[in-house]
Amino acid sequence: MAREKKPIELRTVDDQPTVRVAVLRLGTEAQPVRLIPENKDTRQRPAARLEVPSVDAADNRRSRQPGIEVLMEPEEASVPGTEEGWSQDASRRGPLPWGWFALVALLLAAAVTWSLGHVRQAAPLLSEEHKQAEVVVKESAASDLALQHMIDGIEHQVKAFCQAGSLEAMLPLVRNPKRVGPLMRQFYAQSPLQALGFRRVKDIQGAMLGGASDFWVVSVELGDGRIRDVLLEQDPSGKIGVDWETVVTYQPMNWDDYARQRPPGTAMNFRVYVEEDHFFSHEFVDSNHWASFRLTAPGGEETLFGYAPRGGPLEAELLALIEQNGRNPAPAILRLALPAGTQSRRGVIIDKLMSTRWIYVDPPDSGP
Repeated sequence: MAREKKPIELRTVDDQPTVRVAVLRLGTEAQPVRLIPENKDTRQRPAARLEVPSVDAADNRRSRQPGIEVLMEPEEASVPGTEEGWSQDASRRGPLPWGWFALVALLLAAAVTWSLGHVRQAAPLLSEEHKQAEVVVKESAASDLALQHMIDGIEHQVKAFCQAGSLEAMLPLVRNPKRVGPLMRQFYAQSPLQALGFRRVKDIQGAMLGGASDFWVVSVELGDGRIRDVLLEQDPSGKIGVDWETVVTYQPMNWDDYARQRPPGTAMNFRVYVEEDHFFSHEFVDSNHWASFRLTAPGGEETLFGYAPRGGPLEAELLALIEQNGRNPAPAILRLALPAGTQSRRGVIIDKLMSTRWIYVDPPDSGP
C-alpha cells in the first residue's frame, strides 16, 4: 500500500498541541472528589542565554541598548515618599568651625568698645547739661523768690492804700502823684476821704496794657465786704503805685451835672461808654459832615451825643474801637468840647480819643 505523501512544512514549537492531563485534587470530606482539568504547558524551555551585567548606576551612558523584552515589560518605579528622610540630612554636616565663634566674639568686643567710647565722649556733655540744669534751678528759685517778694509788695501796697484815712497817707501810694495830687485834693474837697477798709486779697492777675510798665489787677475784699478791683502799676524801677483814678472812676465834673449845665467853652476828659448812633440835630444835622455817637457814663443817668467829622481819622478810630468790643458800648476816655453858642441841647463835639480804656497807660503831661 502506497504511503500518502504530504507537503513538507516548517512548524514552530509554539504550534505543538497542548495535551490536557487530568489532575486529581483532594478535597475535604464535605466535598466530593472531582477531577479538574488543567492546562499543562508542554513547550520546551528556551536555551540558556548569556546575561550581560547592567551598567553601573553612576555611569549615565549605556554600553548597549536593552532588549525588546525589557522595553515591553513595565517596571514599577520605586519612588520614595516625599516626606521620607526629612528628619535626616541628605549630607552629614561637619562640626561648626571655631572661626565663627571668634568672629562673634570680635563683634561683641567691638560693640562694647564703641559703647564705652561714646560714654566717655558723652561724659563732658552730661557734665555740662548738669551744670546748666543747676543754673536753671537756681534761676527758677531766684525768680520764684523775686515773684514772692513782688506779690508781698503788691499786697502791702494795696492794704496800706485801703487803710489810708487821709490824703497825706494815700498820696505816696498812688502812681503819678505829681499829676493826680491836685485832682485828689479837688475830689476829696467835695467828698471827704474815708478809708475803704481791708480784709484780704482774693486774687492777683496780670493786665496786658502795653507800655514799659507792668500792670496788675488785684481783687480786694474791703472792710464792708464789698469786692473791688484795684489796678496797680509796677514801673521799670520796681516801684508799685495804685491807679487812683480807676479806683474812684475819676471825672472832672459830675456827668449828670455836665449834661444839664453844659458849660460853654469847656474841653474836659470824661470816662464814657461810646457806641455808634444816627441822631442828628441843630448844627449837627448834616450827616454827610458829622458822624454820631451815643455817650453814657458809669453811674450817670444822662445821655449825650458826640459828633466827630465824617470820614476823618477820629471817626475811624472810634468805629474800630467799637468793632473790637463786639459792637457793644466800648469804654474810652474822650475829650469833649462845648463851643460857645452851641444850640444842640445834647450834642457835644468829640475833640480827641485820649485812651481806649479808662486808664492812661501813658499819662498826659498835664490836665485831668
